[in-house]
Amino acid sequence: MKNSGDPLPQGIEIGALSRIVRQHFADRIEQVIHPLGLTLGQWTVLRELKRTPGASASELARAAVHTPQAVNRLVRTLEEEGLVERSPARGRVVDNHLTAKGHKLTDETFLQIEARLAPALEKFDRANAEEFRRLSHLLIKALEDPA
Repeated sequence: MKNSGDPLPQGIEIGALSRIVRQHFADRIEQVIHPLGLTLGQWTVLRELKRTPGASASELARAAVHTPQAVNRLVRTLEEEGLVERSPARGRVVDNHLTAKGHKLTDETFLQIEARLAPALEKFDRANAEEFRRLSHLLIKALEDPA
């Protein structure tokens, strides 16, 4: 990609680079999940439920960067497919869990996605990956800080 213009301000450049990286990851993930009949939103919910069993729609929404209403629709669809089960928890809150079928599908997609990403990520050694993770968490924390 040729760049002959003025440099971007730091914040705008970091945001643009983050968006490009996100899009490349999403493209690779979609190559795996679309043949399985999953959307990126559905896969994100499954991924988060694998990471945080029992998460509510609000918790999933924050992690998946969706609205609670959108997550509720995604969860209902996944429930109809037998991938997620819902159970009453605290008051009006509903806990969401992967079913055995949901665990199996999620585990299989994790392996396939890792294999799809491996050629690109093999260019990162462990130190690079840890530094990227550290800087990403630092940026997320800074952006979440209301100050």
